[in-house]
Amino acid sequence: MMWWNGKPLPIPSPPIHYEYRNIEGTNSGETLGGMYSKKIIARKEDLLVTWEGISEQECAVIGEINKATYGTLTYYSPAAGKFVSRTMHIENHTDEIYSADLNMGALGGTFNATVQFRQR
Repeated sequence: MMWWNGKPLPIPSPPIHYEYRNIEGTNSGETLGGMYSKKIIARKEDLLVTWEGISEQECAVIGEINKATYGTLTYYSPAAGKFVSRTMHIENHTDEIYSADLNMGALGGTFNATVQFRQR
């Protein structure tokens, strides 16, 4: 289960992809003597989450994440071994219509959504 700003998101389709990146200090890099100096300031965890075969209403719930530049995502982190809450922004968000049903001028059916969350 995942929550965006305290509101539950639909259950994602497996797998959830976790990517880890290091934020290095300004003095990281190769020295004049040929040695490499690396100072890690922070380790960030980014997620790529996909929802498949969801309803129009569930797709609209996922669409709520685009209303703010940053938000709080609560999710299970394998690196931490527990649920964590982190400030994230949306790097990429795509929706697709998987199956369509046009009824009385309204479009229904099932949708897919993919969101890339990037830790601040």
